[in-house]
Amino acid sequence: MTKETILNGDTTALVTGASAGIGKAVAVALSAQGVRVICTARRVDRLNALVEELQNPALAFELDVADGDAVDRLLYELPEEWRDIDILVNNAGHDLGGRQAFHKRAAADIAATIETNSTGLIRTTLAILPMMQARGRGHIINMGSSSGLDWVANHSVYVASKCAVHGFTNSLRQELQGSGVRLTEILPGLVRTEFAAARWRGDEERAEKFYDKFDAALAPEDVADAVLYALQTPAHVNICDLVLRPA
Repeated sequence: MTKETILNGDTTALVTGASAGIGKAVAVALSAQGVRVICTARRVDRLNALVEELQNPALAFELDVADGDAVDRLLYELPEEWRDIDILVNNAGHDLGGRQAFHKRAAADIAATIETNSTGLIRTTLAILPMMQARGRGHIINMGSSSGLDWVANHSVYVASKCAVHGFTNSLRQELQGSGVRLTEILPGLVRTEFAAARWRGDEERAEKFYDKFDAALAPEDVADAVLYALQTPAHVNICDLVLRPA
């Protein structure tokens, strides 16, 4: 057994959905630990601004995880010196058009939610995992949600997408036993970010009213701290499921 952790200056991490919210907070936290961070998202202008702020070498890389071809090409399009990825944080996700009765949902919004939250996460893992397995080292963090554990009315599509993440993560973890690759799912409850505004296509007033209905919410930095906690454990320890709820 070794006490050495994966967080050091020789480590490279890839974070999806890094342009805002939890993904951005995770990128900042990893960089502060000396990690080289590949920041990916669709909004490359935001990524460029983020990379300028980070403490250590970082790369902005435009990626829509719902674009299967782009995900499949990911490793080939990264600069060669950034391809040995030790940490993958599958964070990209949304709930476009959500928080309403299922029969009122637009089919395109439903498909987009599943493609990003579930299929995109799985496909990104498939793109990165084989190289981790070949090196016998790596840690994958899947961003689930307490919605994958708590089944709520008028939230069925998002719940379905996060139930898929929960099942995929727990099954794949069994496959990875003894491989040197660890797999953790972080399952936050309500986090106050741009997420709600994106759900309602930029309606920030509606998003603020939504968050204000609750007594408390997590901050993106709270989730980033949980990611660091899972990564900082010794190599023989695997934090499996880490559920965070507002107090």
